[in-house]
Amino acid sequence: MNRRASTYALPFFLALTFAFFCVFAPRFATSANLENLMAGYAFVAIVAIGQSFPILLKGIDLSIGAIVALAGIVTLDLSLIFHWPGLAVIPAVLVVAALAGAVNGLLIVYLRLQPFIATLATLAAYRGLVFLISGRQLFPELSTTPITDPWIVALDTYFDIGSALGVSDFIQLPGLPLSFVILVVLLIGFQVLLLATRFGRDLYAVGGNHEAARLAGIRTRRVTILAYTISGTCAGVAALLLVARLTTSTEALGNGMELTAISAAVIGGVSLQGGVGTAWGPVLGAFLLGVVLIGLTLLGVTQFVQQILTGAILLAAVCQSRLIAARQQRRTDAALVAGG
Repeated sequence: MNRRASTYALPFFLALTFAFFCVFAPRFATSANLENLMAGYAFVAIVAIGQSFPILLKGIDLSIGAIVALAGIVTLDLSLIFHWPGLAVIPAVLVVAALAGAVNGLLIVYLRLQPFIATLATLAAYRGLVFLISGRQLFPELSTTPITDPWIVALDTYFDIGSALGVSDFIQLPGLPLSFVILVVLLIGFQVLLLATRFGRDLYAVGGNHEAARLAGIRTRRVTILAYTISGTCAGVAALLLVARLTTSTEALGNGMELTAISAAVIGGVSLQGGVGTAWGPVLGAFLLGVVLIGLTLLGVTQFVQQILTGAILLAAVCQSRLIAARQQRRTDAALVAGG
């Protein structure tokens, strides 16, 4: 099975897993649980999309969870300390997150740091910055003060699908979270960006062979910086959705999210070897993790076992990616020998 076929098999596996828990997990196939799945993992899927851009370049962004925390604290500070209106807070937060991502790209491009080292360093730096500027640290009373700005809390809106379709008297459909709608819009936009723009073609080329792309005239530095900027921006969007849902932000926001995002991206078919992947694969990977974790919770499986199974799923996805890459390399070598 080639890499593309394995990616297309993911929706089938997700549907099969969903059906399994619908049958065996109590209360899994309820409208409330479906709402929780869509709202609770939409922000994870958005972060996973952002993480896929560095991975497509054979890089990684370990700071993405820290950027989520930084964006969350900026939201809290601007709203509760400086009393900015939400209409101004939202773009300001996205700019901060985008700049944090761009810094990662600049460190990699101009200081020639390995992506792992660069983003590990910024992970620590951004986490420290979060505590430095945290309004919860400066003004302890803000720990119990919720964010009430209508523009921000509106991001946690739910749409009544049943009433809109006129079937609420016959069947109870789950509400459609605005966060899920935002995810779908971003998914379509980034998929078009990857497949129908010059930047997308350049991104795949640089990820496939950086030196060949440079010699072909592709501006590899710009592509790298933009990829990490997109990663940071997605973290900012996810932070806004999380803050809207929690009506606050903490210094621990986004802890461990980088590992979840990497897992979702790899499970979704984004190759750690670079140059292969889509925008929709990480979304399916994120919701597959969500279905598994929520289903296991409803089955009464402990969190420790859930972590083991999550690690096993990631390991299987990485092994499959490596096997497919090795098989393709053998075919390429065989074709070169036959042609020579």
